[in-house]
Amino acid sequence: MANTSAIVAGVAFVTLAAINVVVMLEASQPSRSVATRRRLIAGHRAGGYLFVILLCIMVYSMSQRLVGVGISGHLPAHLVLHIVFVLVLVPVLFLKILIARRYKQSNSSLKALGLAIFVISFALVSIPTLSELLRSASPGSLGLRLATGLIVTVCLVQCALVFRKRKQSRASMESRIPEIPPQATSLTNGENARDSMNLLLAQIEQQTHDTKTLRFQIPKERQLRAKPGQFLTFQWTIDGQRVMRSYTISSSPIHVNYVEITPKRMENGCVSVFLNERAKPGLAVEASGPYGRFYFDETLHKSIVLIAAGSGITPMISMLCYIEDLELGTPVTLLYCVRTGADVIFENELSRLSTSLPNFKYELCLSRPDPTWRGRSGRLTEEFVSQSVTDLDSPTFFLCGPNGFMDNARHVLMTLGVTPDRILQESFGEGKPSTESRPLEAATVETVVFLHSEKVCQVSSGSTLLDVAERNGVQIPFGCRQGQCGTCATRVLSGTVHMDVEAGLTAEQKNAGYVLPCVSRAEGTVVLSA
Repeated sequence: MANTSAIVAGVAFVTLAAINVVVMLEASQPSRSVATRRRLIAGHRAGGYLFVILLCIMVYSMSQRLVGVGISGHLPAHLVLHIVFVLVLVPVLFLKILIARRYKQSNSSLKALGLAIFVISFALVSIPTLSELLRSASPGSLGLRLATGLIVTVCLVQCALVFRKRKQSRASMESRIPEIPPQATSLTNGENARDSMNLLLAQIEQQTHDTKTLRFQIPKERQLRAKPGQFLTFQWTIDGQRVMRSYTISSSPIHVNYVEITPKRMENGCVSVFLNERAKPGLAVEASGPYGRFYFDETLHKSIVLIAAGSGITPMISMLCYIEDLELGTPVTLLYCVRTGADVIFENELSRLSTSLPNFKYELCLSRPDPTWRGRSGRLTEEFVSQSVTDLDSPTFFLCGPNGFMDNARHVLMTLGVTPDRILQESFGEGKPSTESRPLEAATVETVVFLHSEKVCQVSSGSTLLDVAERNGVQIPFGCRQGQCGTCATRVLSGTVHMDVEAGLTAEQKNAGYVLPCVSRAEGTVVLSA
C-alpha cells in the first residue's frame, strides 16, 4: 500500500511538472492576448507553489526513511540516485523561482530551467518506480509487458511528432517567396484596424496648463489589441468640418474597455485647441487603428531606454504602464526633456512609477529652469546620456519628440556607438503635411497613371497621390493619412515622387521603390502599381 501511494504521488509530481512547462510555453506565445497571458501566468504560478509543496512532502518522507541509516554504502543504488536527483532539483528550483521573481524578462532562462526541472522530476520518480516494478515482476508478466508497451508507444509518438515537424518546416521553407509585401503594416489586428469604431469621451484629466488626458470608452463588441506605443487615427467633427488627426495611445493597452490620448494644445492647431478647450464628456468620435511600428515588445526588447521631449512622453507612459501591469522586470531608463517644471506631463504618474517599478530609472532635464531647480538643465548631450545610461551596448532606444530633438538624440546616440538598428523613433504632434509643392506661378498639371486600375489622371501639382486615387475611384488602403502607419504603401514603377514623410516605410520598401501616397506628390508623369 505504501509503494502504491508513493507511485501515485510520483506520477502526480511529474504530471504537475509537465503541466507547468506547457503552461509556461503557452504564456510565452506572442499570439496570446494580454488577458490570456496573465491567466496562464497566474496558473503557472499556482502550479509552481503546488509543485514545491509536493517536493517538500516527498523530501520529508525520504528523510524519515533515512533516519538512523544515513547515506551509506548499504543503500541500494537506485535510492542513492534518488537522493542525488533531489539534491540537484532543490537548487535548480530555487534558481528558477529567483529568476521568475527578480528577472522576469529572462524568458529563455526560465524555459530552460522549467524543462530541466521536468527532466529531473521525471528521473527522480521513474528510477525508484522502475526499480520496484522490475524487482517485483516476473519474466513475461502482464505488468512488465504493459510497461514495456507504454515506453515503446511513447517513443514512437515522439518520433512521429519530430518527423511531422520537420516535414512542415520543409514545406513552409519551400513555399516562402522572398518578396517585399506591398503593405508592410504593423497592425496588431489587421482586420479590426481597417474597421472604424465609435468612441465616447468619458473622462478628462488636466495634466499641465496646456495638456489634457482624454479617456474614451471602447464599444463592448469591439476588441482593440494595441501595442504600447501605437496610435489611433480620429475623424473629428469641428464646426461642421471633418478633420483627421492621429494621436498616440497614452494608456496601457491591456485595458480593453477604454483608451486614452493626451493632446497638447498647439497654437493654430484646430484639433488640439478644440480638445483642450471645447471637448466635453459625451463627445463621440470615429477612430481607426491601432497603427505604427513604434512600440515596445517584451519578447524582443530585453532592456530599453526611452528618450522623450515635450508631448513625446505619451507613447513612453503607455510602455511604462504596460510593463507595470504585466509585472515585467524589464530594465527601463527614461530621459525626459521639457522647457520648465510646469511642462512635465504625467508628473504624478512618473513619480509613482519611480517607486512601483523596481528596474525603472528616471532623469528629468529642463531647458529653461527657474532659479530653484537643482536638477539637470540644458539640452540632450553625450554627457547626459552616458552618465544616465551605464549600458549602451544592449538596450533598444526609443525616441519621440519634435523632429529637431530626435535628430539631435539620434546623432548623440550614434556618436556614443549605438547602432542604428537599436534606435526606434516616432515623430510627434498634429502632423501637418507640407502644402508647399511649388511656387504658385509654376503650379502645373501632372499626370498620374494607375497601372492596375487602368486609369490615367491629370491633376494639380499640389494634390497628394491618395487624393488623386480617391477622386478617380482607385482603391488604395489607408490609415493615418500622415505617413506614419505604412498602410497605403504603393510601388512607383516610373517617375519622380516627393514625400513629405517617410516614417511609415521600411528600408526594404524604400529600396524597392515604394512611397506613401497619403503624403506624396507627383513631379511630372508618374506610374503607380495601383
